[in-house]
Amino acid sequence: MRLSAFIISNLEAILAQWELFASTILPEKNFGKLVLRDEAKQILQTIATEMESPQTAFEQAEKSQGRGQREEEHSAAEIHSEERVRLGFNQVQVIAEYRALRATVIRLWMKNEPDIDQSAMDELIRFNESIDQALIESAARAMKLIEDSRDIATGVMAHDLRNPLNAIVSSAQLLLRTEGSDRAAINALATTILDSGKHMARLVLNLVDFTRTRLGRPLPMNPNLMDLEQICQQTIAEFRAAYPQRVIRLNSQGDLRGIGDATRLIQVLSNLLSNAFEYGTQNTPVTVKAYVENRDIVLQIHNEGPPISSFNLAALFDPRSIFIKKEDTTAINEKNHLGLGLFIAREIVQAHSGTISVASTAQEGTTFVVRLPLRAADHSA
Repeated sequence: MRLSAFIISNLEAILAQWELFASTILPEKNFGKLVLRDEAKQILQTIATEMESPQTAFEQAEKSQGRGQREEEHSAAEIHSEERVRLGFNQVQVIAEYRALRATVIRLWMKNEPDIDQSAMDELIRFNESIDQALIESAARAMKLIEDSRDIATGVMAHDLRNPLNAIVSSAQLLLRTEGSDRAAINALATTILDSGKHMARLVLNLVDFTRTRLGRPLPMNPNLMDLEQICQQTIAEFRAAYPQRVIRLNSQGDLRGIGDATRLIQVLSNLLSNAFEYGTQNTPVTVKAYVENRDIVLQIHNEGPPISSFNLAALFDPRSIFIKKEDTTAINEKNHLGLGLFIAREIVQAHSGTISVASTAQEGTTFVVRLPLRAADHSA
């Protein structure tokens, strides 16, 4: 049987074998079968169709170097690559998937066709050329997305750092002109500088974490016995000092101790509160609730104000996706991005085996819900 016909006739068997093989070469990830095979079927069908079409020596040479003729705007390989990058795959893992796909097809076909003649060798060459072209398209798309992510992170940081930096500069200028005897004014300006510096430090930490995850590395975690109520009280106290004009309410119930990284969970709450302050109505309170439900610790952050648009909700925790659908990714303003904070919050929550979700309507306001399976079995241990 010709290799192209074998691929079409045995798609499910190939995909099943490939899933099993691919799962062994994708460390630190635990994806389901649907994720593993999302575009692989279309890639194989495209390759089989190309193998059936006539090909000149020049076209063969072009395809072997990844310059084969194409009709679609985005190939199946490029779509596959974009989905993988969105899920956090690095380039090594994406390339490994193609190695698994190539090895699986050849291994199964050779079992079916033990006698390899010249015609079969020609088929095998064409198959490898098609795989190589798909691999080059995939790698090029992944590199572009990674570069776009870097540019987006730079643009977001330039925007988000502007306000606290302006506050520091203007406060320092006023401080230089303030008489030494006016201690109240001096203290107020010094507090503004300190709070703005803390805000900038949080933004820089988000950028560092964003860069780490984009390179395929996990966030460092240091889980220990912690108390989410204390985390809430500490974080809210800092925000009350930094935003004395805003009202923050805390409602905590139950035993909120568990195993987790307290520093990272402070980062989650800080990012969510920053988001609530920036996008919520200024004259309405921000409410934080912490309670136990079904042996999970639940954290809710609620603010009133305009709802998050359906466009942003679709990719709320992925800053790259928010920009990639816009024609001008440099047009960053206060209304078309939510910064890196929500993305980092999601990464930290998932590192704790938890979930984060959001509901946002004009009637109910916006509520982020974090669920953490952090209940300690024995607090006295």
